[in-house]
Amino acid sequence: MNQRILTPYQLHTGRLAKPLRFLIVSDLHDEPFDDLLPLLQDVDGVLVPGDISNRYRRTFDRGLQFLRECAAVRPTFFSPGNHEIRQKRYEELMELARETGAEVLVNRYVPFHDLWIGGWYDPKKVEEPDMMAAFEAQQGVKLLLCHKPEFYRKYLRGCKVDLTIAGHAHGGQIRIGQQGIYAPGQYLFPRLTKGWAFDGRLLISAGAGNPCRMPRWNNPCEVLLLTVD
Repeated sequence: MNQRILTPYQLHTGRLAKPLRFLIVSDLHDEPFDDLLPLLQDVDGVLVPGDISNRYRRTFDRGLQFLRECAAVRPTFFSPGNHEIRQKRYEELMELARETGAEVLVNRYVPFHDLWIGGWYDPKKVEEPDMMAAFEAQQGVKLLLCHKPEFYRKYLRGCKVDLTIAGHAHGGQIRIGQQGIYAPGQYLFPRLTKGWAFDGRLLISAGAGNPCRMPRWNNPCEVLLLTVD
């Protein structure tokens, strides 16, 4: 199992009655997760912006168990990533994810305390229609799970959303200083791999797992602790 670090971030909106803390777990890729369970005690909810499964091995049992154990302790919100979308058993996987007790957000959104949480994937890739216009129209703080950071740049950059949360890039896999070397969808020397981007409108997790054969170097697996106030 890859060793993971916990990276804290804070989003100040000035519009919440009280601060909310979220554990963000992206790109688990069906790997063990026992080290993450103690972190649930200190958060209000869990945000999972995609890739609980591993499409190379066609496995997702541990990813589903992760959602199940999180949802038994804290409200959990899951939006699919490309590893889910490209599973041959995608529809079955989504149905099983709903049965875990987690909110499955495939181009839909739900209220949580005094903010909104949505999940978006390119409507050309999924059967659910685009919900962004309705989501933007909601009053209050809005958090959006969108697995691919390049989707944000291409489709969502001008949307009225307080924060979009992504993963997918695996921190650039190998990092030299602050520069990642490769990311799927962005290829060599990608710009969107980790941390804040677009003036704090996009937050990217380097991911909690590593599904490929290439090792991660100077780039530990991570989960995020986001405080919104």
